Amino acid sequence: MRTYKVKGMHCGGSGRNVSKALKQHFGEDAEVEVDVEAGEVRVADLADPQVVSFILNGAGYPVQQVND
Repeated sequence: MRTYKVKGMHCGGSGRNVSKALKQHFGEDAEVEVDVEAGEVRVADLADPQVVSFILNGAGYPVQQVND
């Protein structure tokens, strides 16, 4: 899985919003893990990092860093 360091997640609601936004695009079966405390979102490697970043930025959670 690829890890995206994001800004702006402060509670479980933020985590649900992030997960929902990604699953709306990639499908309900998409591998998405959100760690609100760490400010990290992990998404399956098959997802295009540019598309994931675009979705996260559009949802109001700017991507600060991407790690493989």
